[in-house]
Amino acid sequence: MQQYETLFVLHPDVPEAQVRETVDRAKRLIEGMGGKSGAVHEWGMRDLAYPIQKQRRGYYIVMEYAASGDVVKELERTLKIADEVLRFVSVRAAEIRRKERPSRSKKAARVARAAAEAAAAAE
Repeated sequence: MQQYETLFVLHPDVPEAQVRETVDRAKRLIEGMGGKSGAVHEWGMRDLAYPIQKQRRGYYIVMEYAASGDVVKELERTLKIADEVLRFVSVRAAEIRRKERPSRSKKAARVARAAAEAAAAAE
């Protein structure tokens, strides 16, 4: 399973109850197909960069989840046919890879060793 994020913009006139229903429907779909639902970030009402269906504002929601590619396809198909959704985009979340860095004490030991070797070579 991969980590994904889906951002969708809802129509500004959608009541709060329908916003909750849309989010719950997406969660049920993800979990029903074997995915794991994560955090849901509601960004709220924001201005759009350009008008969509003659609307200048939209209600933004970002969902994080772990699922297979088939789940993402089905979620996008469901969002595409939902009347309250103006736009959506799904992306695979970048994996965080921590670069192995030597600790301060190892670095200090390496510097001291290099200084000792330089002093020995100078003698």
